Amino acid sequence: MKNLRLTLGVAAIAIGSFAAFSFAPATSEAKALIEFYVNPDGSRGAQVSGPNQCPDNSPPLCSQEYNTSTGQPTGNTSKMHYGVRP
Repeated sequence: MKNLRLTLGVAAIAIGSFAAFSFAPATSEAKALIEFYVNPDGSRGAQVSGPNQCPDNSPPLCSQEYNTSTGQPTGNTSKMHYGVRP
């Protein structure tokens, strides 16, 4: 009987530890990267929804990816589109 109580006690501790770490919040350093159009003055414009409307033919910068946690552009060249937005 003593072995059964000991086994159940260890199992309860193991399950409790697992449950505590399973529901722990995610790190707050997660980045929210979203693509936005760029206004003519260089400021962030409206969020790109659906297909990007930039023609990708010549300057000026039309849209780019921003980190919404910091409000700053990411500098990811694959997400930078050029041209005049229609």
